[in-house]
Amino acid sequence: MSTNRTRTRRLVLKQRDWAAAEAFAERHGWHEQPTEDSGTGRKSRIWPVGDDTHFQVTRDRDSGEFSCFFHGADRVRLGQLLGEAEHDLDTWSLAELREAPFEETNPRRLAQSLFRLGLGAPPAHSLEFMPPLAHGLANEQPIVRAAAARTTAYMEWPELFPIVKLMAESDADERVRAEAEKIVYVYRRAGRGDA
Repeated sequence: MSTNRTRTRRLVLKQRDWAAAEAFAERHGWHEQPTEDSGTGRKSRIWPVGDDTHFQVTRDRDSGEFSCFFHGADRVRLGQLLGEAEHDLDTWSLAELREAPFEETNPRRLAQSLFRLGLGAPPAHSLEFMPPLAHGLANEQPIVRAAAARTTAYMEWPELFPIVKLMAESDADERVRAEAEKIVYVYRRAGRGDA
């Protein structure tokens, strides 16, 4: 068992409310731990599972999406719990997350699919997630490019920093540059970008 705390990938819930995750925790007999908004604009609810492991459900302010994950030190236990949650909850599969950005033609729905892609991406860089992200980053609609920039913040992959930095410096749309600049700041503050 590792002594380093880690988190599983997030499962993005298809039901955009607390009910399903709340029922999942209740079925397991987990009791909710009171939390406060972290100041990030995300609202989270946490259920201790035991052995320094927690089940967390988060509502993202920007996208309105709900996601859940487990965090703790026992990677094997975290994997088992994630499998149970994936089986019991109605979540977007990895394939659905990767395919949806290519299937959407409406800019707002495409932007939403990019938000889900970022929220449901694995914690470490995954090449499989790059084509749908690149599709959003290259879209002709500024709203979609801005959403793609925001998506990189959900992913938190240092490998994406140069892409967002380039957007902040050179995107044709001022609003996209401004959004990308916010994400550059987030990356730098987290120590994932250059100084």
